[in-house]
Amino acid sequence: MTRLRKPLLAIALSVMLLAGLSAPTFGDEKDDVKREQRENKKKLDAARDEVQESTKAARDAKAALDRAESRLADAQTKLGRTRGRLAVAQAEDARLRAALQRAEAELAAAEAKLEKAERELKSSRGAVESFAVESVMAGDTGLKAFGDLLRGADPAQFSEQMSVSTSIGDAQIAVMQELAASEVMLEIERDKVEDLRDEVAAQKQKAEAIVVQMQALTAQAEQQAASVAQLVTARTGAKRTADKALAEDQRLLAQWEAERVALENQMAEIVRKELEAARKKRKKKGGGGGGGGGGTTGDSGGALSWPVNGPITSPYGMRRHPITGVYKLHDGTDFGVGCGTPIRAAAGGTIVSQYYNGAYGNRVILNNGVKRGVSVITTYNHLSRYAVSTGARVKRGQVIGYVGSTGYSTGCHLHFMVLANGRTTQPMNWL
Repeated sequence: MTRLRKPLLAIALSVMLLAGLSAPTFGDEKDDVKREQRENKKKLDAARDEVQESTKAARDAKAALDRAESRLADAQTKLGRTRGRLAVAQAEDARLRAALQRAEAELAAAEAKLEKAERELKSSRGAVESFAVESVMAGDTGLKAFGDLLRGADPAQFSEQMSVSTSIGDAQIAVMQELAASEVMLEIERDKVEDLRDEVAAQKQKAEAIVVQMQALTAQAEQQAASVAQLVTARTGAKRTADKALAEDQRLLAQWEAERVALENQMAEIVRKELEAARKKRKKKGGGGGGGGGGTTGDSGGALSWPVNGPITSPYGMRRHPITGVYKLHDGTDFGVGCGTPIRAAAGGTIVSQYYNGAYGNRVILNNGVKRGVSVITTYNHLSRYAVSTGARVKRGQVIGYVGSTGYSTGCHLHFMVLANGRTTQPMNWL
């Protein structure tokens, strides 16, 4: 038998068991259930294991997908931040390179200007030095002209010589002033060149630091991009696995829904018989009404006892299923207790059936008879194992099974249900 057919067998056999409940009399119903379960126990156990494996695979695949998606989102966020920082660093690098080029151009121009000024200064100094030598060698021009005049030279020649001497003196003074000014400007140019050299050095240092930062950010971005690629691959694989498991579980869920309808029909038949038996009992005793007494299979208490002592982790009502993600009625009350915790009958009654269901896992259906004028049936789900046999009569508080996490379950807990006249109702109204 293929793995695909085994879950179908579990559902089919469960429906067969339920079909046995519609026998002509209630006693015959119990006998049919016992006989069917004895004949098919081995097959049910095998089918239960297969469905459990499928459910676990779905949970594991979903968890793997959730982890991959979380890590992928985080890695993509980090990669985005790194790429943003890298873009800023690249823009800063371009700006610094342009600034460095401008500074280097200004430095080159300043150095050329300084070199020209130094040549001009050297030339001016040479002219001044030559004038000084010539002046020493020639003596005082004015005294020489005056001597020539005393020796009988033409007075006009004396005036001309004095005028030339004055012009030369004025020219030399001008050269000397220009030399002094050139020396001042040369110092200014030298300071400017030094400042520009310092600026170029600083710009180079900044540019080198940005290059190092860009190299580090590039390596980081490449590493993160590789990590993202790996996570995308992992996410894709996890999604394929999850989709496959989810499709299988949704198929099983649809079959379970069909089984649930069949179960409700069978429960309705039990309810009809229970209420009819209670009516006949009251009529036989001469009573005409009342509704708080017991029925044909239960005890006389009008309320139910807590099946386990533990906190309520999920109440009765609409919710999103933690595994399938479907928004639907949570048809019972979940008690958060550890696996292996004894489960006690909420009231006396008869074990109608106990079998494995793809959604509820190992479950016990206990007919508690008529209470408050309605037929009450309690079910105990996700059990790890049973404590009594099908058809057994149990007392209120008697251990009927043990808490587990079978079926569609995310952890150890008891899913406790109350059916009033065959319909699910708020269990806390009965406890």
